[in-house]
Amino acid sequence: MSQTLNDKLDGAVELGLLKKDIPDYVTGNLEATIDLRPYQVTALERWLYYIEDFPQRPTNPHLLFHMATGSGKTVLMAALILDLYRRGYRNFLFFVNSAQIIEKTKENFLNPASAKHLFAPTVRIDDKPVEIRAVETFDAVNMDVINIHFTTIQGLHTRMQAPKENSVTIEDFRDYKVVMISDEAHHLNAETKKTLTKGEAQDKASWESTVSEIFHQHPENMLLEFTATVDLNNEAIRAKYHDKILFDYTLRQFREDGYSKDIELRQADLPPEARMMQAMVLSQYRRKVAEAYGLHCKPVILMKSKTIKDSADNEAAFTSMVAGLTGEALDTLRTDSEGDETLSRAFGFIMDERAMRGADFARELRGDFAPEKVVNVNNPKDLENRQIELNALEDRDNEIRVIFAVDKLNEGWDVLNLFDIVRLYDTRDGKANKVGKTTMAEAQLIGRGARYFPFTAPDQADAAREKRKYDSTMEHPLRILEELHYHCSHNPKYIQDIRNALRETGMLDETTQTVQLRLKDSFKQSTLYMSEHVWVNDRIRNPREDVAGLDAYKIQATFTYPRLMTGRVTEGSAFGGGQSTMKQPSKEPVSRDFKLADFGKAIISFAMDANDFFHFSNLQAYFPKLASASEFITSDTYLGGVTVVVCGLPDDLDNLASRQKLDIAQYVLHQIESGVKHESIEYVGTREFRPQKISECFTDKTLKLRAEGETGLSWVKGETNVPGLDQIDLAAKDWYVYDDSYGTDQEKYFIKYLHDHSDRLRALYEDFHLLRNEKAVKLFDFETGQVFEPDFLLFLRRTEGGSENIMQLFIEPKGSHLTAQDKWKEDFLKQLKNEAKMHVFFQGKDYRILGLPFFNNSSPKIEEFKADFSSITSIDR
Repeated sequence: MSQTLNDKLDGAVELGLLKKDIPDYVTGNLEATIDLRPYQVTALERWLYYIEDFPQRPTNPHLLFHMATGSGKTVLMAALILDLYRRGYRNFLFFVNSAQIIEKTKENFLNPASAKHLFAPTVRIDDKPVEIRAVETFDAVNMDVINIHFTTIQGLHTRMQAPKENSVTIEDFRDYKVVMISDEAHHLNAETKKTLTKGEAQDKASWESTVSEIFHQHPENMLLEFTATVDLNNEAIRAKYHDKILFDYTLRQFREDGYSKDIELRQADLPPEARMMQAMVLSQYRRKVAEAYGLHCKPVILMKSKTIKDSADNEAAFTSMVAGLTGEALDTLRTDSEGDETLSRAFGFIMDERAMRGADFARELRGDFAPEKVVNVNNPKDLENRQIELNALEDRDNEIRVIFAVDKLNEGWDVLNLFDIVRLYDTRDGKANKVGKTTMAEAQLIGRGARYFPFTAPDQADAAREKRKYDSTMEHPLRILEELHYHCSHNPKYIQDIRNALRETGMLDETTQTVQLRLKDSFKQSTLYMSEHVWVNDRIRNPREDVAGLDAYKIQATFTYPRLMTGRVTEGSAFGGGQSTMKQPSKEPVSRDFKLADFGKAIISFAMDANDFFHFSNLQAYFPKLASASEFITSDTYLGGVTVVVCGLPDDLDNLASRQKLDIAQYVLHQIESGVKHESIEYVGTREFRPQKISECFTDKTLKLRAEGETGLSWVKGETNVPGLDQIDLAAKDWYVYDDSYGTDQEKYFIKYLHDHSDRLRALYEDFHLLRNEKAVKLFDFETGQVFEPDFLLFLRRTEGGSENIMQLFIEPKGSHLTAQDKWKEDFLKQLKNEAKMHVFFQGKDYRILGLPFFNNSSPKIEEFKADFSSITSIDR
């Protein structure tokens, strides 16, 4: 089979063709708190390349975005709607499989008061406000707004077969070009999977064929599908999407990139009521840990039953259990859970660290899990009414803590603070080691619950809110906010089934392992560890002290305005057959240069007032030396030096109307805004370095590692495949401070390199120590403020002339495939020698900070590293 569309785009990536700047009319019109994630940027780059440059693009694209559950498909939809509006599309048909999702979707798209609203309060495109409306039909809609018709697949199918007045009809799609957006699009493949008889094919107008019919009504219609679960193992479906998958971002990649919770399977040989109580305690533990760190988090539990009757019975049992909860019952649960590390840690935190008596804890649980904070969603009608409430479970005023359900929440449920799923039945449908349909649905539900709960970690202010932060410090209390617990009965066969299902969906990686990385006792007792410091810098807001005009942001002084009308008019008979005539202007269009300042202060001020970016308080943030708005308008270093080229008829150019001058001024300001934002750097790293106690930064670590190549393989246990390591007893080397190494091949090659040079270093220095930097310290690039955590720190100490000298080297082993994209890190390391400022003499000691080029155990990088290492560590340097 020929290359897929996704393969072709992957090839374009290698050629560097897909690097696109996401337009400001997209990023600037999304809700202010939405920062596009790297993979969303990649998806949009692929879209822009496809729509603008792809040589085989049809006029009416049909594309699939195959994206993991929780990866922000609706954000991407909103971005595409903005881009397509700019490209001339006004009508959008949004359809899903389930009615319960519709109200939730409308909230996200239309309600600015919603916590999950996707658009800015005021959408502006080409300096004009654009309204977003829900419509019932595309007939006679306003063509200056974004018109969205929301429906289900079933409802759309019914309306096409039995049209009604004032509702969307097939003619709407024939007369107006429409963008069709299908969420959970795998439902469109119901008929693709099947082989229909000739009679069935003639008689049955399927949902899939209805969508296909609508799509082909207009040559410029588009069909954009979004799903996480298209069955590409099915030959027919794989063939259907061969040339349609624009972006493929799997759940496995989503998890590996750190955007999901980690899943922990908790087996308990206990009745359902006891499992519910355990989940309730763990849920409250999460809430209290969050509060202890100043975070708002109201954890939610999903109690999953097999039947609706069972769900009602389980809810009644839960309500009764909570109402009768006593301190004695909790004390008993604590005693019975002594072998349960997680539950014991929860009780220890609540009852010991927070000093809460059992009776007080029971009273708190009775209040927090009272009946009014429990909801049962098994009634479809009730579920539809509650959809908005269920979509806002993270809101501060939403008090729901427990949801009882059977299978009503398997799709379209966007929840970030679900941390516990309790399976209240003990059946399985797996056979012959194959995953059953029910078990796969359970795995998909777990994947939905594994959406990450975003928070800012107090100890990692620069870490992304939406990514896991404690894979390398699993003992940290906040790690509990990065885990989803799936509670089930002790049934080994079922556990194997659910593991298989989770592995298939990509949510479980059994190549991961938890390892203990401990500092050697000899190092903990050393003077370096107990008394010395590591020097690091900080990140601060860019003061922009050198910015004195537009040229600091590479803004050119000349702009070309593209849209002045020429005055050409074409006439033709409405009934055909008549001779077309052209009313020609008296002269041909010409280009003329205008000084923007010559349009007058009043017009430029009006244009600036209409754009928040050019309000003086905001301009000062980008141009600190600017004294006034008037200076920005008149000074040659700002707008006073701007020229704009306008093409038009000579008479028109001689007599530009005020409205035309304003349009031109707004266009130029928009171009300047885009340029400034593109070039602006918000943060920089300080040149001034400060000391931190080594003993406070470097501690024993619990790491969760995924085996990949050498990563995750123990040196001490002899698991590594790097040649020559088995000859080195790492545990006996006092200069290596940890008891093992689980790093990459290049990291292990570097340790071996240092071992090979240890005799020379011992002859020159009284002692030296190599520290592996596992989230212990971070540096910030001087120019951009980007965070960098070098893999190793090497401390070299010697005494000369009665003065103690300590040299601190930052070292980064790097695989060959990463050297180009991480070049900024190497440039930064090389800058340290001349740029890093510090108290040279601190506490009577002479300190130096240096960085080395990347270490790579192959030519030519190894020669460069050897030369620098030898030069830096020589006494007579």
